[in-house]
Amino acid sequence: MKDINDRIHEPLNAALYARVSTGRQENEQTIESQLDEVKRKITADGNVLLPNNIFIDDGWSGEMIARPSLDLMRDAAKEEKFNAIYVYDRGRLSRTFAHQEIIIEELADRDIKFISLHDVQADSPETRVLQSMQGVFHEYERVKIAERMRRGKLYKARQGVIINGEPLYGLKFVRSGPKEPLRCVIDDDEAKAVRLIWNWFGVDKFSINQIQKHLYDLDIKPRKRKSDFWTKGPIVRILKCDTYATGKAYYNKSEAVVAKNPIKDRKYKKIKKTSRRLRGREDWISFKVPQLIKDYGLYEKIQKILDFNKKYANKQRKYDYLLSGLTYCGCGNRRVGDGCSKSGSYYYRCIERLRSHPYPNRCNSSGVNAAVLDGMVWHELKNKLFDYSIMRKYADKWLQSFSMTSSEDLLERQRLLEMIKKVEDEENRYSRAYGVNTLEFEQFQDLMNDAKKRKLAYQKQVTDLLCKNEKINLPIQADELAHEAMEVVKNIDLADKFKVVRDIIDKVIVSERSGAEVWAHLPLPIQITEKLGYGLERRHRRLTQRR
Repeated sequence: MKDINDRIHEPLNAALYARVSTGRQENEQTIESQLDEVKRKITADGNVLLPNNIFIDDGWSGEMIARPSLDLMRDAAKEEKFNAIYVYDRGRLSRTFAHQEIIIEELADRDIKFISLHDVQADSPETRVLQSMQGVFHEYERVKIAERMRRGKLYKARQGVIINGEPLYGLKFVRSGPKEPLRCVIDDDEAKAVRLIWNWFGVDKFSINQIQKHLYDLDIKPRKRKSDFWTKGPIVRILKCDTYATGKAYYNKSEAVVAKNPIKDRKYKKIKKTSRRLRGREDWISFKVPQLIKDYGLYEKIQKILDFNKKYANKQRKYDYLLSGLTYCGCGNRRVGDGCSKSGSYYYRCIERLRSHPYPNRCNSSGVNAAVLDGMVWHELKNKLFDYSIMRKYADKWLQSFSMTSSEDLLERQRLLEMIKKVEDEENRYSRAYGVNTLEFEQFQDLMNDAKKRKLAYQKQVTDLLCKNEKINLPIQADELAHEAMEVVKNIDLADKFKVVRDIIDKVIVSERSGAEVWAHLPLPIQITEKLGYGLERRHRRLTQRR
């Protein structure tokens, strides 16, 4: 009888698991207080805690089940390195009830005793159910805390209070006193860099690489990088940010989501939602910040340059594809340049075939020889559009329009009218959002006032253009202009070919059934109904010959 009692009261080999989320260390127990309380409980129970059986995850979200020390504890349980596991409460294992049950069931299957200091001890079926209910409340507490914090931040943002965060490059947050709200002010050194980057790109037509070199030569350093050399990403983000030109920043502009294609495929992640997704504009909450760039037109000019570069960038190609960015496959996808290293030939191939690997491709269209298609399209373009009679009509129309106003003013007026139409559409969207109670009245009023100011500015520019225009007489005749244009077309170089093609051609659709169809926009009533007689070549030539 004595031997049995000795075995009952024999000390257990205990383990300890503790976790604290970085975002909640001010509201919850810290790692040190957890360790101290749990260790005292293990000592009071007469059990033994070895240093190798202490497992700590400091700064890890309870939403994630994949945590380094938690995995080590589960592995040690499989190897039977301890007989009991102590935790502060079930919420330390996980904030998700299902994850708690998985881990506790793993421990129970190996006869490991689970002891929670602040939950009911599960010694019977009834107490196990009660402890499970407490685990559900741990999950509910996480959701409630997150929702309370979200609503509190939204309320502060609507009151014009700046939420703690990272200010834009060129700006900084300052606080007048310990309890004073944050204010946004200009950082003189960074603001100078922002203005230089905008002027270099939008006015001086510098490339991103040139801007990088100039910043390095002027010893202008990025905010966070250890290196003194700027990368392309921060420069492009500065060029795309309209806050510098409008003086309005936004809160609640994006939301955290689970990354579909994570950049770094790591086994352990401290947070689950590692990516961001843009919200609808009606959910944005605006607040005023200092305006670094006074010319909003410069911002629009920069966006046009960025859009053009995105579509027609050279990207160090080995072959100059004349129809790059304009070629489409019969299946609806784009065709992109793809070189063949063995034969030295270059093709326009369907992007679906190139990117579907290793999965079966859905498009069976063959590649199109780039040199042949480029040559045929340019040849047909010259024959159909650049004969003397058509050039004479273009010269007449151009001279007539130029006599009324300059071509630059015409383009500028057209651009301003398009911007007015966009602002009107934007006002309609705000009205619909306010009608369905998506926007608060103050937020709706701010957005509408901002839109009206931009609309009035555009309308004033249109009025100024109309008042400015005067009759202009050019000392040139239509015949002379047409002859000069014909000479230019005969000796045109590759760079000018690119410009002509992008000004006239909208897209070129190539399919095996219908050949090549060229879609273009022309101001004169000229119709081209013929299709190019291009026969597509099969990629697998040997198989085709055997058949």
